[in-house]
Parts: sequence; structure tokens; C-alpha cells
Amino acid sequence: MSYRHLVVATVLAFSACTFTCALAQVKASSGSSSTVVYVSGNDLVVKASDGKLLNYSVAAGTMFDEGGKAVPLSALTPGAKLTKEVTTGFPPDIIASVAVVKGKVFAATPPDVVTLSLADGIKELAVPTGTKFMIDGKPMGITDLKPDMMVEATVVTTVAPDAKPEVANAAAPAAPALSGVLLVSKTPGLGDSALPEAGTNLPMYGVFGMLLLAIGAAMTFWRKPVRS
Repeated sequence: MSYRHLVVATVLAFSACTFTCALAQVKASSGSSSTVVYVSGNDLVVKASDGKLLNYSVAAGTMFDEGGKAVPLSALTPGAKLTKEVTTGFPPDIIASVAVVKGKVFAATPPDVVTLSLADGIKELAVPTGTKFMIDGKPMGITDLKPDMMVEATVVTTVAPDAKPEVANAAAPAAPALSGVLLVSKTPGLGDSALPEAGTNLPMYGVFGMLLLAIGAAMTFWRKPVRS
């Protein structure tokens, strides 16, 4: 195989790997119509037109179309109908489960992480910007939280949009009324730390592409003329 042919093969293998990974990704969208489920801090949870529950982080100044009128996040309430696709500047996360919990503060890590001691163990949760916890009837920010304070929360567990298709496309969970604050438990997808699904060709494509890249780099080095 000539050097030029090897370079072409390397590029094609890398492209095949990238294309295959792209096919495995699930792109989430609210669709042209959706229903508001939760609003808390700068987070918005909607039921998309395809039935999925989606969690959006909303940038300041973002407007939403409710019945033909542009409204800010603060004006949205559960049950509101959005009549255009939700675009916030951030891709949404698909929600895999929803649970109402009560637990003690184990640690607070401003600006956006709280660790709670729950019935099923210690759990680190993301706190939407602007969230106010109600502690003994008083609103408190995350910086005011102290260990052993009791917190009530609705925890949504999300799956990144590039998670395995059978996970991302699972039936949406039931969404009870918001109780306490909204907290988010992040689950990594293939683009984070999760491994590709066993039994697929993705690992083989990745190894093959990296091997050809390494060979190409080595041949480039070997072909360099030696200076006297």
C-alpha cells in the first residue's frame, strides 16, 4: 500500500467511525408544540410533542412562544402550552425518571451542587441557578444551606441526548406535581464517560481508526528526510 493510499484509508476509516457514532446519537427536541411541566430557577421541564420529558437550562433573556405571544421563563406555569420549538441556547436532556424526595443536606457546593443524604444513600445533585430552598418556611439560596437541614425536592434524572437509543427512546416517566425545589441528577451518555453498548461495532471501528491514524503518523515520521 502506498503512502497516499494509506492516508486515504485512514481518513475513510475515521469518517466511518464518526458517521456511525453520529447515527447512534438521539437528538432531542420539544417539537412545534409542547407543555410546561416544571419551572424552577433557570431550568424548564416540558413534555415534548413526541411524549418525551425534556429538561432545558435557560439562558437569561430567552423568550418562549405561548399562544402566539413571546413570554419570559418567569411567566411560564405548569400546563402552559408552547406553540413553537423550544430553543434556549443549550441542548435539552432527556428525563429518564422523576422522584419526590426528602433528605438532609450533607454538603452544599455553590454555585450549583448540593449533596443530600437520602433513603437510598448520598447523592450529588445539580441545582438550577436562582433556586430558593424553603427551610422552616424561609427561602434560602444554596449558599445559606447548612449540613443536616431538611430539604424536599423533585429530582429529575436525565440521560444525555447521545445515550444509547433504547435508553433515550424509553417511555417517558410520570411527572408528579412539583414538590419542593427542582434538582437534577445527571447521567452521562456516550459523549461523556459511558462505554458503547456491548455487542455493537463501535469499539471495533474506534480501534481500527486509531490504529490506522497511528500507522499514518509513523510513516509520516519515517518519510521525513534525514538532514546531514
